[in-house]
Amino acid sequence: MNNGEIWMSYDLIDENFVRVVKANQGAAVIFAGSESDEEHICKIIEGLERYGIAHDLRICSAHKQPLELHALLTKYQELPGALVIIAVAGATDALSGVVSFHSLHPVISCPPDAPNQSSLSNPSGSSNLYLARPGDVGRAVAQMFSHLNPRYQDLLRKNISKKREELEKSDYYLGVKFRRRSA
Repeated sequence: MNNGEIWMSYDLIDENFVRVVKANQGAAVIFAGSESDEEHICKIIEGLERYGIAHDLRICSAHKQPLELHALLTKYQELPGALVIIAVAGATDALSGVVSFHSLHPVISCPPDAPNQSSLSNPSGSSNLYLARPGDVGRAVAQMFSHLNPRYQDLLRKNISKKREELEKSDYYLGVKFRRRSA
């Protein structure tokens, strides 16, 4: 920073991502407090990709870069369209509280150190949602925007049907297996 000026790649949002958000089909941006959470972030991205959800990733610490975080959040607020913010921060997770208080978009907290009491007890006015399992974030985002995106609806229905079939098969096979033993 020079003379109090904020510049980083935070001034830029990928043009393809902007176009997707403007299409109003549902997209996600992950705000992570540190690169040390990369493994956790990858699991979230895998979940988003299972549903074909466009996503962006930004690293910005609420504790160490509050001005940059505000500038970055402002950039995403300006995008017209369906967007959810996923906050990834552990320990004294200020990120989800700050972002959810200032955001016009829904915020999902998915801390790498779940269960994270800090993420669960943000101050009043911070309305972040909480998901402990990173693999479930993609499904939650698909559900949030399924009314806008028929592809998300189809994938959700297929996943529900697949799981129900698996459970019915398990019921049958385990029932047969254990009924034989008890007879």
